[in-house]
Amino acid sequence: MNCFVLGCVFNTTIVILSACGLLLMGTAIYMVEWFPQYGAEQDITAFTIVTIVVGAVTLAAGLSMCAAVCTKHRCMLYVISLSSIGIFCFQLGAFLWLATQSQTERIAMLSTESYEDQPKYFDKLQLDFECCGIDKPSDWTSSSWGRKNIGEVPGSCCNTPTPVKSCSLTSDIVFSGGCQRPLFHYMETMYNIIVAALLVTCVFQFSAIFVSCCVARVYKDDTYDRLTD
Repeated sequence: MNCFVLGCVFNTTIVILSACGLLLMGTAIYMVEWFPQYGAEQDITAFTIVTIVVGAVTLAAGLSMCAAVCTKHRCMLYVISLSSIGIFCFQLGAFLWLATQSQTERIAMLSTESYEDQPKYFDKLQLDFECCGIDKPSDWTSSSWGRKNIGEVPGSCCNTPTPVKSCSLTSDIVFSGGCQRPLFHYMETMYNIIVAALLVTCVFQFSAIFVSCCVARVYKDDTYDRLTD
C-alpha cells in the first residue's frame, strides 16, 4: 500500500476512534446528568454504564495508536492490532445490545399516578417540554391527583408568567400536547447518536486491526518515516 495513503488511513482511524470515544462518553455522561431530573435514574443505569465503558475503551484505543505513531514502536503496533480484535468484538457486542434496547418501554413507565409521590419530576418534565399529562391533558382526570382536584391540572401544565398551583383543564393556557411523545423523541435522539457512533467505531476499529499491522511492517522496512513526512 502507498505510504501516503496508509498514513492518511492510519491517522484518520486515530482521529475517528478518539472522537467517537469522546462522543460516546460525553453523551452517556450527559444522560446520567439529565435523566435523573425526571426520576429515571434506575432505567438508564445499564445503558449509560455500557456506553461509558465502550467510549473509554475506544478513546484508549485511539490514544494508544497515536502513542505508537509518536514513538514509532513496532511491537506496540502489533499489540494494538491484536487487541483491536478483542476491542472490536466488545464494541460489536455493545452495538448489538444497545440496538435492541427498547426506549418505548421506558417511556411507557410514565404515570400520572406517581405525581403525588414525586411531584418535582413530573413538574420539571411538563415545564421543560411544555406538555401536560402522558398523552393529553385530560389524563390527569383519571389520576389520584385529578380525583382530588376535579377539573384541574397541575400548575406545571399552565403557560403562565409566574408559577401557579393549578389551573382549569379547559383553560387556554394549558399545554395542549402530552409528554410521552416529546420525551420519546428526545430519548430517541440520544439513543441514535450513541448507536451511530458505535457503528462508526466498529468500522474503524476493524480497520485498525489491519492498518496497525501494515504500519508495523512499513516500520520494519525502515520506511516508516515516510508516513509522517
